[in-house]
Amino acid sequence: MKQIISVFLITFLFFSTLNAKDLDKHAIINEMIKSYGGEESLLQLLNYKQTWKIEFMSSDDSGFDNREVVMPNYLRTEIIYPHKTEIRIINKDSAQKIFSGKTTQIKGPMINAVKLQLMRLYTPLVLKNKIKNLNITQNSKQYILELEKNNMKVEYIVSKKTLLIEKTIGRLQMGPRQLEFLTKYDDYKPVKGVMIPHKETKFVGSLNTAVMTLDKNSF
Repeated sequence: MKQIISVFLITFLFFSTLNAKDLDKHAIINEMIKSYGGEESLLQLLNYKQTWKIEFMSSDDSGFDNREVVMPNYLRTEIIYPHKTEIRIINKDSAQKIFSGKTTQIKGPMINAVKLQLMRLYTPLVLKNKIKNLNITQNSKQYILELEKNNMKVEYIVSKKTLLIEKTIGRLQMGPRQLEFLTKYDDYKPVKGVMIPHKETKFVGSLNTAVMTLDKNSF
């Protein structure tokens, strides 16, 4: 009987130790950095430009998304629709919208929507610098890294198998309402040594709004 109890305790302690190790956010972030190609390769994603082809799910239309990112504070997105173009820029705490040649300042709660868009693009290297503000949970197949700031929250859902980000869920509190923005990342390929998703599928709530494929990338 004593032997059975001893074996049980050893097994329990082993799996408890393993589970604690699995939930060590420093270790997980470091393993993610390796999976993305290493720190030197990931440095390229601190400053980059991309062009995405967009298929809008609400219509038969298609367009382009020209994205310029300088981590962790700057994002410029230019959405080119068939008959119009919209530009949004976030630079730290300042945001602008350019539509039909007219520039307007984005203020109030709407500025957080643009900030949230940038937060969802954070790489493991950026998350490492914000590790004090990260909480972590897990399920059988994924780690969930949660980053919260003001009324904004982003969950980075990480595959335990690949240690790549499978999807992000951004949550934004707008008065009594909470908005949820989900992006799925697929078709990871190495570009100059760093793993980059070549497909993004976007949702607002449960509504699939767009499917995007990477056309061009430059660091």
